[in-house]
Amino acid sequence: MSMQDKVKGMPPQEREATLVEEAKNTNDGTINLYTEVNDPTVITDPFEEKYGDLTVSVYRAGSEQIRERVLQEASANFAGADIIELDSLEMAIVDDNKLLAPADSPYLDGVTESAKFDNFTGDRLSYIVPVWNTTIIPDAEAPQSFEALADPRFRGKLALEGSDVFWFASMVNHLQTQGMTKDEAVQLFKDIAANSAITDGHTTTTDLVVAGQYGIAANNYIHRIRELQGKGAPLEFVPVKVPVVAEVTGIAVPCASANPAGALLLQDFILGPEGQQAFIDDDRTPSNEQMAAASFGGVEIEPIDTDVEEISKEYSSWSELWQSVIHSGGQG
Repeated sequence: MSMQDKVKGMPPQEREATLVEEAKNTNDGTINLYTEVNDPTVITDPFEEKYGDLTVSVYRAGSEQIRERVLQEASANFAGADIIELDSLEMAIVDDNKLLAPADSPYLDGVTESAKFDNFTGDRLSYIVPVWNTTIIPDAEAPQSFEALADPRFRGKLALEGSDVFWFASMVNHLQTQGMTKDEAVQLFKDIAANSAITDGHTTTTDLVVAGQYGIAANNYIHRIRELQGKGAPLEFVPVKVPVVAEVTGIAVPCASANPAGALLLQDFILGPEGQQAFIDDDRTPSNEQMAAASFGGVEIEPIDTDVEEISKEYSSWSELWQSVIHSGGQG
């Protein structure tokens, strides 16, 4: 019987106690976490403080490196990762190789629907929205729709972060559900790019808006905006009515794991209130729907539907199309 089957349906406290006992007596109490996050101690420190007999060993790398390592270890029949944390596009590739156990946690019900998948679960989200510097873009000139970013009044004031293939693909798909053809949606992006300086990195882009180098940027992470607003930055992202794309970072337990009990315990901790609060304290957006709403200070955010599996399978085509957009008229 697998560890998942053993604890499935247990009351949460009994499940936790069982997993703790099993985990500390397996692999010397070590849990191997493969993650792309910049600072995994946000989660590992409070986890190790709570469960003193357990240690989280972290392998941190870029998402593609982690995906390749997981696939290589699987082909060698080596159980390296006990738990994997990756963006949803890379996780979908791992999942396509039948390497992930079904998602199971007592905290799944609280997770927002856009972060639920069969074999992995979003633990944190990055919501993407336009943001503007209110000292440069007054309220009367603020965009009231996504299409407004193509207005010539924003030429020379607009920045467009140039790596956002998932956002672009999600938006094009969404705009087609709103009555546009694919060609019309792509042309809208080309018109926006014609107004834009193409920038590198979401954090850098938003910082440049704060500094006044640009008045507005099309694609920014809400958690970064909220962090800077808290420090007094003259930024605003409401009441603009635009489709909001949620980039999902997910966690999964591999079918082959050296410490499956430890993996499930760490997964439950991350998806539970303590782990989700740790993300909020680090100015990140948790996947728990109620806690995420509270972290926005009462602003209602409703992300659009995205098809991660479709975008993952067609990623090369989407990437080529995105490159054609940003090179069609972007100001460099």
